Amino acid sequence: MKVRNRTVMMTSLMNFGSQNGKKRGFLALYILHALDQRPQSGYDLLKEIGKKTQGMWIPSKGTLYPLLHQMEYEGLIVAEIAKNRYKTIYELTSKGKETLLHIKEQSRESHKKMALYKNLILDVFKNEKVNMKGLLYQIRTTLEDIPPGYEDRIVTTLETCLADLKRIT
Repeated sequence: MKVRNRTVMMTSLMNFGSQNGKKRGFLALYILHALDQRPQSGYDLLKEIGKKTQGMWIPSKGTLYPLLHQMEYEGLIVAEIAKNRYKTIYELTSKGKETLLHIKEQSRESHKKMALYKNLILDVFKNEKVNMKGLLYQIRTTLEDIPPGYEDRIVTTLETCLADLKRIT
């Protein structure tokens, strides 16, 4: 089955699935993304996630390693033992790259759904700081929906906004 023939959709806030029913959690999606940047060991992935989440979320080894093995079985990644080390290095395969690209291409719909969840959260926790963050999130999702060719106008608008904000402080 070819990856490009599958439709990827967000099946819940943090799960992505395909027509054949295979769901991918956010951790699997992040692994594809991280390995697309560079090959890494499972330990390196755990350290990176911990650093990027400021220690707020680090998956357990019992979650990560079975997922890595499953992704290897599915042909999304390959594992190699590092030279002169007792460490397994994982690398993205062409099938893994295609899967990641396809999920990213379908991300606009996912972003719209996440924006709806964000609106609910903002409604529950109304305060100025949350509303400012919500506005920033809306700006970001709006930027992603603007078609190519408007980069210069977008940069000019954002630079003006930033200058206005700096004058406030």
